[in-house]
Amino acid sequence: MKQGPTMPELETSGFLRRNRMKRPLIIVVVTVVMAFALAACGGDDEEAPAAQPTSAPVEVAVEKAKVVPGTTQTVTKTEEVTAPRTFGEAPMLAELVRAGTLPPVNERVPDPPFVIQVFDEIGTYGGTANRGFIGPTDVYCNAGRIAGEGLIRWNNDGSEMFPYVAQSLEPNSDGTVWTAKLRKGMKWSDGAPFTADDFVYVGEEVQGDDSIRPGKAIWYKGSGDTPAVVTKIDDLTVEFTYPLPYWHLAKRLTIKCIDQNISYTPAHYMKQFMPAYNPDAEANAKAEDYETWQQYFNNRMDYRWNPEKPSHKPWNIKNPASDPVIMMERNPFYLGVDNEGNQLPYIDFWRLDIVTDKKVLSLKAIQGELDFQGRHIQINDFPVLKENEDKGGYIMKMVPTYGGADAFMSVNVSAGGPMGDLLNTLSFRLALAASVDREFIKETLNLGFGTIRNLLPPIGHPHHPGPDYETKNILYDVDLANKLLDEVIPDRGSDGFRLLPNGDEFVYNIGTAPAFGPWPDIAEQVANYFKAVGVNSEPKVSEFGLLLTKARAGEMHGIIWANDETADIFVWDSKGMPGTYWAPGYGTWRTSGGKEGPEPPDYVKVLIDLWQEGQSADPAGQARLGKEIYRWHTDNQVQSAIIAQSPMVMGVTVVSKKLGNVPETWVNDMAFNTPWPSFPEQFYFKD
Repeated sequence: MKQGPTMPELETSGFLRRNRMKRPLIIVVVTVVMAFALAACGGDDEEAPAAQPTSAPVEVAVEKAKVVPGTTQTVTKTEEVTAPRTFGEAPMLAELVRAGTLPPVNERVPDPPFVIQVFDEIGTYGGTANRGFIGPTDVYCNAGRIAGEGLIRWNNDGSEMFPYVAQSLEPNSDGTVWTAKLRKGMKWSDGAPFTADDFVYVGEEVQGDDSIRPGKAIWYKGSGDTPAVVTKIDDLTVEFTYPLPYWHLAKRLTIKCIDQNISYTPAHYMKQFMPAYNPDAEANAKAEDYETWQQYFNNRMDYRWNPEKPSHKPWNIKNPASDPVIMMERNPFYLGVDNEGNQLPYIDFWRLDIVTDKKVLSLKAIQGELDFQGRHIQINDFPVLKENEDKGGYIMKMVPTYGGADAFMSVNVSAGGPMGDLLNTLSFRLALAASVDREFIKETLNLGFGTIRNLLPPIGHPHHPGPDYETKNILYDVDLANKLLDEVIPDRGSDGFRLLPNGDEFVYNIGTAPAFGPWPDIAEQVANYFKAVGVNSEPKVSEFGLLLTKARAGEMHGIIWANDETADIFVWDSKGMPGTYWAPGYGTWRTSGGKEGPEPPDYVKVLIDLWQEGQSADPAGQARLGKEIYRWHTDNQVQSAIIAQSPMVMGVTVVSKKLGNVPETWVNDMAFNTPWPSFPEQFYFKD
């Protein structure tokens, strides 16, 4: 068996039509580019009503893949199946249909619908699932990762993408034009048609208006100097045209959290906030205490603050992010059905209760008040959570991260002055990397979970540079650390700590925040290891926002954080490239095109050039360049991994025993919008 998911290279034709899934029981519709993906289903205390006939059967070809135990062989076969032709619906919606306030289910589901094969069994409808959140800003990802959106969606293990809102998405031969086919009859949650106009509106009037979006979405900017042209071919066909090949578009159209820069929006609703369509738009904005209509428009675009905005999510947010309780209610026009034609989701509501301290989440779990929570559950709470599984009526799932590092220590190589000169010295960075006993940190602070490896994508990924790079330059070796330090800063002060080459004393500040892992404890232990080789060091623990402010201002010499962006360095690059975490000054230089910030040294420019070349490279070129980028990172140790592929970050998951169709595991990574790949719309309550 393979040791983790892999990311396939994009094919130059039929992309997202010939997905060859590598996990059991995954069915992919080939001829209509629809996925019956490995997924989960949801339910309640009432049986699903009998499904009613709605249309003639549709014959489609599917490819089934299964892994032969004990081998890496994949066996596939193609067969004919009948797509769902009858649809069931939730009792709460059937009641509205009978009352005449909602159209019949066959008029609400697109043709073809998004069909998901359930993980275990067809569920029953109803119920409220409970989670916790820690404040208004947390609604952004807490709600957005349970109720996702986007043209494209990842499968359960992160090995494949498949159409979601789109029925298909295909590039031309050189990757400059992408054509999206939409689902016939798909509707927004208010019942309005979902069409190509919703894409053109965003391309021309939202992204294309500098007064609304001075900073453009990356999918819109593409890889050239001019942005995408979004064209309506017909009501159900959209083209994205770029001046240069842009093979990254499909991944750019997968959505994280709640994204205002998504490629479509309900134009029929948003136009009311623009003067071009509503002469009162400016006055309405001022009446709501906004200085300009653009500010009010952007507020209305955000689901966190505007529950009235129509969506296509499985559940719609019903109140603003400032409320202490956030309710999410099923969308009666959701595009998805299970493999027997029952409209999803099964669960009626999600309830998110605010907590003032992350520790409260563990207490709520033990008291049986959480149904599905990995976000903000701390790994050091795992023993007590495991001990109280029966009391709380839940099971613990430990979901490892995909690649990258759950904790790494960065080096701010863009710092100026004599300290900056030292941080830019390779021997100094290699010495720091060799001075840390990662195995001890793993066993003590991470409860033994995880592996010791460099900041790399998983083995088998097209960008992985090879097995020799797994632990290169990060093995614990105090003698090597001292030898390297003696070469660059041999002199010590009266306190025994090493001095800068100019004779000045220094303290290496390590910034971190008490967020998703035991990073403050790790920072303290790392500081002790640095002191042991003569580098005076001190951890600096701040609230996350303040930490980022200090890091961007160059006040931190290093940061302890996580890198969850190795799914594709050319798409998710905020931690792999110069920026907040390891070179804030050089990040400014890079993003401004050399107009602002300090100019990086040649060795950093090499990395930037590799990344830039990869923006328009074809899949084979991306694989070659990706390997070079990760070799660069391993050799230069500007981000030195400490622990990898553990459940530390969002993987320590409480799952109610009453919840059905929750998969054994799912790909855990920011890029995949975890836990969206667990297919929450398929969860259901067994009791």
